[in-house]
Amino acid sequence: MNHLKFGEDGERLAAAYLERLGWRIIDRNVRAGRGELDIIAMDGNELVIVEVRSRKIGKLSPSETTVGPRKIGRLLKSARIYVERAAYGGNWRIDVAAVTVDVSGNPRVELFSDVTMGMEGGFI
Repeated sequence: MNHLKFGEDGERLAAAYLERLGWRIIDRNVRAGRGELDIIAMDGNELVIVEVRSRKIGKLSPSETTVGPRKIGRLLKSARIYVERAAYGGNWRIDVAAVTVDVSGNPRVELFSDVTMGMEGGFI
């Protein structure tokens, strides 16, 4: 399986996981500025931008550790553009959904909430 298909499958699994949690998926793969936002969802009354990272066990780093300061900065920039464009006036945050596939091909989704820890305006 090529890496693009693997990433698409990871995003689909993450979206299904979020829906099982009771979240409402608003959009997927949204271009905002120079970036792309994987999943836009509502967790209750809070808008959540979800970055999906997919990896197979055996890769050098776990999925969740591949979102460093540079990526978070880009996510914040794109998220702000999306929020302004949508004229959304409520609270919002950025989460990471880590999809890990084990050696048997079984996926596991783990959610890391508010990865910016309120940095710069999850509130506008």
